[in-house]
Amino acid sequence: MNRNRLLLLGGAVGAAAVLAVVLILVGANNDSSGVSSPSTSGTSTATAPSNLLAGIPQHGDTLGNPSAPATLIVYEDPQCPFCRRWNVETLPTVLRDFVRTGRLELVYRGVVIIGPNSVQGLRAIYATAKQNKLWNLVDALYAHQGGENSGWITNGVILTAAREAGANGKAILSQMRSPAVTAALTRAAKQAAADQVPGTPTFVIERPPALSQPLRVTGLDPASFVAALATALQQ
Repeated sequence: MNRNRLLLLGGAVGAAAVLAVVLILVGANNDSSGVSSPSTSGTSTATAPSNLLAGIPQHGDTLGNPSAPATLIVYEDPQCPFCRRWNVETLPTVLRDFVRTGRLELVYRGVVIIGPNSVQGLRAIYATAKQNKLWNLVDALYAHQGGENSGWITNGVILTAAREAGANGKAILSQMRSPAVTAALTRAAKQAAADQVPGTPTFVIERPPALSQPLRVTGLDPASFVAALATALQQ
């Protein structure tokens, strides 16, 4: 299925691969990444973010009822066009049928896949977790998604997205390079290695006391995804 992007972990789960990602996370402190030719996903849609998250509790990187019997871990890169597609087309159905009904809690895990500019976006996203608006900023950034590695994730875009997400943009910018944000990104990279994440978006189901399992989907469209999710929750 061609929806996956090549993970910078290279599909490896060894310490060397994790270290490479950690070095990118620690070292990528510029406002934007180097510019290269954008892909066909290229132009920003700049549509207004939706209100699909209204009324759903958030805490840090989690969304939904913390007492839900199952958790869906969502691995994404803010530059990934397939992640944006899932967020726009399918997430609303997942929220309506599974999260708002208390059947499922979501956890966001941001990983670097497409390039250094992804780190700029992920730092902003994890800085927003302190305001319990992480998922809102993810949604807002997708509304402004530009070409892969075109350097579109700038401080200006982050401030605009923060305003649309109802978050404090200045606080986000001031906290993006904090040790706490770096630690959150490093943990996500290590967990991606442990979960053998092949690309994004990738989904992992946790239903304690059972071991976590990858959610195997045949498509990112609502019908295909919901069918796979419903089956996984019944097992």
